[in-house]
Amino acid sequence: MNTVKECAELYNALLNKEYLFRLENNIQFSIFFSASNFYHLLGLEKLSDIAQLKGKKSNQIYKHILNNRIQDNIIKKSNYYYLIESRIKNFEIIPDLLNFDKSNKIIVDFDLDKLNFKSKLQFTKYILFKRNNSDYIHLTIGLKDKLYPETFIVENGSTYISNQTMLDILGIEVTERRR
Repeated sequence: MNTVKECAELYNALLNKEYLFRLENNIQFSIFFSASNFYHLLGLEKLSDIAQLKGKKSNQIYKHILNNRIQDNIIKKSNYYYLIESRIKNFEIIPDLLNFDKSNKIIVDFDLDKLNFKSKLQFTKYILFKRNNSDYIHLTIGLKDKLYPETFIVENGSTYISNQTMLDILGIEVTERRR
């Protein structure tokens, strides 16, 4: 991916679908993506110096990106763009994480205390991850009232997965969600 708009268009294909994960140890859970998740998955909250992102709801920002009201040239002007650039470049891997592939792995009952740094992943329950060359691509799944796609992390290293409990994914079933 090269642009925020391409990321938004790819994300649009994930909407209105439910993803049911079957793991070893008889664990099952499902998630679905909403327009409001896009903002945080891409890390747009980090771009605090972009006026077009301030004061708008996350689902509005997603729609503005799709409708070209917020364009890539605006996003790239941010002094903090470097913080999200790897997310934009690797965003196309999210659908790969959601397709059944024995090389994809999942961390269950993510333990924040096993990280050697302070993290904001306080609601993370699961982390889907895949290795892409030297990078690890992570989709975290948080739990508040329900499970939801929490954030997307691209890391050159295995910090988030080291010493965590990992299970194999036995299957992923994708179904259309009724509105």
